[in-house]
Amino acid sequence: MMRTLASVLAAHYLAAFTALGMPVFMPRVLEGLAPGAPDWLSGLLYVLPTVCTALTATAWGRLADRYGRKLSLMRAQAGLVLGFLMAGFAPNLAWFVCALIVQGTCGGSLAAANAYLATQAQGQSLTRALDWTQFSARLAMVTAPALLGLATGLGLAQTLYRYLAVLPLLALLLTWLLPADTVTRSSSANAKPQALDDLRELAPLLLVQFFFYFAMVVTFPYFISYSEALGVGSDSHAGLYYSLPHLVYLVLLPWLRARSSAPQRPLLLGLGLFSLACLGHALLGGPGLLAPARVLYGIGMLLAIGGLNRALSQHAGQGGAGRLFGRFDACGKWAGALGGVAAGALVHRWGLATPFVAAAMAGAIALICAARSYLFLPSRQTYVSASDA
Repeated sequence: MMRTLASVLAAHYLAAFTALGMPVFMPRVLEGLAPGAPDWLSGLLYVLPTVCTALTATAWGRLADRYGRKLSLMRAQAGLVLGFLMAGFAPNLAWFVCALIVQGTCGGSLAAANAYLATQAQGQSLTRALDWTQFSARLAMVTAPALLGLATGLGLAQTLYRYLAVLPLLALLLTWLLPADTVTRSSSANAKPQALDDLRELAPLLLVQFFFYFAMVVTFPYFISYSEALGVGSDSHAGLYYSLPHLVYLVLLPWLRARSSAPQRPLLLGLGLFSLACLGHALLGGPGLLAPARVLYGIGMLLAIGGLNRALSQHAGQGGAGRLFGRFDACGKWAGALGGVAAGALVHRWGLATPFVAAAMAGAIALICAARSYLFLPSRQTYVSASDA
């Protein structure tokens, strides 16, 4: 299992580096591809792949349950390769938009990776695996903006897509070497009632996740411009500030996994700290306190995602992992799409700090929903102790 997990994580990191790193620099890409484009277009294009993933994630999940999660994971990585090659060689904005549609429609590597891991592990082992896929995503968020910020500082922007297409191609090769998963097909007579029951049971979890993911994503598209307005001097430094919460996630995850407590408390505490951090961002008048605000943002994000992962791992043990993670991913993607569109509208109308006001409000709503649905996370579910790691 450890060898399989290591291969999945390596492949996911390579895919996440490409998919999560470049959207932050969408304004820089548009400066070269479509000079004079309105500022709201960056937010719209930022979420376009997310919308396409949201529209297709549940269908891909059902197909994964039917034909195999490994095949679905390879499909997601191949979609990134094709989408990034198209974007890198796009001669105009219309072609670039088509590339983003391909990237989103054929993407969804996190959900596909989690669904595959659910066929290889159960219970606490699956919880650990989900934590590590989030770890690889956060590692990509730490490394990609800083490194790509250096590249954009050298004048590279759209052409980076061409070079980055190599990374999901390597991920595809790693996934091809993984063991195949066993496909179990349920009878069609029971499929619809079971799906409805699953949706009712998941509803509180999906509601909390929706508002939390909206709160995270609404702060992403214009962070580079926001930090520069505060006085941050370069794309590279802005990328480091953008990555700081994810670095906090990487550093503190082993500590969190060594705690033995019910996941409700970290989830509620995380949502509270996250909302407070977003409010702090909105009130900043200079870069002096930006680093502490980003650290608090990262701590809240870590605790909230940890609680959500433990609830999700319990549901995954009940079967239909592809459908489950596809639905979960679709919910997050719709939240992200709404967050990106809202970011563009808010910045255009009220300025660069207002997405953080929206994030604080959405985080508070997620906290209220989690508190009202306190029992949807079983109290017997605990964080993995150090001896189990």
